[in-house]
Amino acid sequence: MCPSCGAFQTEEPYWLKEAYDSAIIDADTGIMARNVFFSEMLSCVLFGTFGSSGAYLDLAGGYGIMTRLMRDRGFEYFWSDPYCQNILSKGFEKETFGRAHFDAVSAFEVLEHTIRPLEFVKESLADSGAKILFFTTELFQEPVPSPRAWYYYAFEGGQHITFFQKRTLERMADSLGLRFYTNGVLHAFSYVKISETLLRLSRTRLRHLYLRFISGKLDSKIMKDHEFLISKSGNR
Repeated sequence: MCPSCGAFQTEEPYWLKEAYDSAIIDADTGIMARNVFFSEMLSCVLFGTFGSSGAYLDLAGGYGIMTRLMRDRGFEYFWSDPYCQNILSKGFEKETFGRAHFDAVSAFEVLEHTIRPLEFVKESLADSGAKILFFTTELFQEPVPSPRAWYYYAFEGGQHITFFQKRTLERMADSLGLRFYTNGVLHAFSYVKISETLLRLSRTRLRHLYLRFISGKLDSKIMKDHEFLISKSGNR
């Protein structure tokens, strides 16, 4: 445990090759519910910050669930993940479109997988040119939870190796010259101002009212993407 920032890490994780035999473990039964919830919060904050414009990238995007959900809502969202197969948002990979700049990037349930999280944040923003990194990771408060008291250690998978407190994230933001925002679930490192009121609202049931407003301002990409993929495959 770092006495300065409060980060808590495992020993040097020699077991990662075994842990990543499958990029997403079978026991992750919350993957769908989690992505739906995160996409709802993210939609509120993204629209409140960038409106109907903007292009976005989901880092470590896994099966492509988040990218597909965000495109369904009308956001220009793309996928990237060197370690997992894109299943649900095929055709919308960062590499396919050759896009180099994004307004914001997301990394949901990723930081706890990193050995050097500060480097991950710095490189993610620099490589994408993004103004904001939205992310999730469950926070703990001291004393450090005992092994059997906190499910987030996820011993069954062996992929979670770094754990954070709020003050850890605040220290990371300070060291990178970024603003730090959080509603307790959705966090952000940002070069630009984000509405803290909207961020808090996005965690409440009031987000559903705002999502209805957003749906009237954005056109879902479901059919547009369908037509694009059909034309791309030559089956038209």
